[in-house]
Amino acid sequence: MPKYCRDQARDELWLMMGGGAAAGVAGGVPVIGALAFNASLTAVQAAIVTRIAQIYGVDLIPAGGAGAIAGAIMAMGGAQLLLRMGGTIAGFIPFVGQVVQPTVGAAAVKAFGEAAIAYFENMNPDKIYSQE
Repeated sequence: MPKYCRDQARDELWLMMGGGAAAGVAGGVPVIGALAFNASLTAVQAAIVTRIAQIYGVDLIPAGGAGAIAGAIMAMGGAQLLLRMGGTIAGFIPFVGQVVQPTVGAAAVKAFGEAAIAYFENMNPDKIYSQE
């Protein structure tokens, strides 16, 4: 039975959420960690766009690069900004950031990944996944 690209992307998204949680753990150091959280989360999200593009068979270079596509995906969902702001603010509060940031990181990755899947699914509706 064929598997759709969106289903493969969602299966892998659960694994990628671990990267968001790890970014939150890295951001657990008060004050400095809040900045590290944002930088780490940005790197994880760039990796997500790249991997989901690979699943859909989209070459990112002609499409404007991962940064351009990530910008387009972020523009689709304003909740991403709220998640990042909440995680950053929590990072400035000792001990609270250590608990909140991993959860916020995983949630931000999930939301961003779902937006990326919707973006690529809109370009290639019902595309069948090929492992090649």
